[in-house]
Amino acid sequence: MKLWAAFFKLVRYPNLIYITLTQFLLQYCVVEPVLHSSGEEPSLSVVQFVLLSLSTVLIAAAGYIINDYFDINIDIVNKPDKMVLDKIISRRWAMAWHTIFNMAGVSLGFIVAWKTGQIYLGFTQVICSLLLWFYSTSFKRQVLIGNVVISLLTALSVSVVGFYEKQIYESFEAIMSPSGRKLIQIIGVYALFAFIISMVREVVKDLEDMIGDSKDGCRTIPIIWGVLPAKRLCNILLLALQVTIIAVEIRVWLLGWYIAIAYLLLLVQAPCVYAYVLLKKAHLPEHYHRVSSVVKWVMLTGILSMIFFKCYL
Repeated sequence: MKLWAAFFKLVRYPNLIYITLTQFLLQYCVVEPVLHSSGEEPSLSVVQFVLLSLSTVLIAAAGYIINDYFDINIDIVNKPDKMVLDKIISRRWAMAWHTIFNMAGVSLGFIVAWKTGQIYLGFTQVICSLLLWFYSTSFKRQVLIGNVVISLLTALSVSVVGFYEKQIYESFEAIMSPSGRKLIQIIGVYALFAFIISMVREVVKDLEDMIGDSKDGCRTIPIIWGVLPAKRLCNILLLALQVTIIAVEIRVWLLGWYIAIAYLLLLVQAPCVYAYVLLKKAHLPEHYHRVSSVVKWVMLTGILSMIFFKCYL
């Protein structure tokens, strides 16, 4: 039991559940209702969607494993009590699971791409796998690059489901159709949301992990630019997120989605303001960890807002 608990902790199972939930909501609360409103059917069958989602989860799990593998020296300083690698699970087994998950994830991605007749889409998973490897080995120790890469991958985990819809990949005419434009707009907004909120969380995590990162020679934003500039970057990103949400609220106000507006105000925007206030006062690792927890809450409530498309479309 202890070994299984350590394994699930190693692969960050709450994050994997979040990825699965995000893709499920996008497929069945956004893509399917939008297409049905135009008398069309989704390109992915239930089985194909499950395989695509499983592919994404496996590659993400492999990424978390390899990240911990190369972060052992940092984790010894930042979170020695939470380590499982080298304490419960050996490095050799970690690399074995990383390889198995990557191969399985990429294979499933190509199977789904082949079934939809767009084999080139399978390379999306290959690119994700490679980016996660280079992030763990190099990018995360460089200023800004690592943060941007992870944020892009987070946005990609949201939008990848849309890549497999013929309204997006088939032709320019399909893209410009009512359902095509609507899908691109909605998926684009959620991908932007995922990118911005992920950037905030990544910078906050860098602030939280400064001590261990500096000892390992990492060149993260707070180490190179300083704590205050790192906080200012987070504030700018939070402001950009608020502007994006307000633009969405104006749009849904015109549609009469008043409950959705109340939801966004109370459960997405208000926590963003709270994160801003906490960040302004933060100066210890535990303070930044609290900010990170609030940001994760915003990520969850933002994604859950997809349910309103199922209700209103």
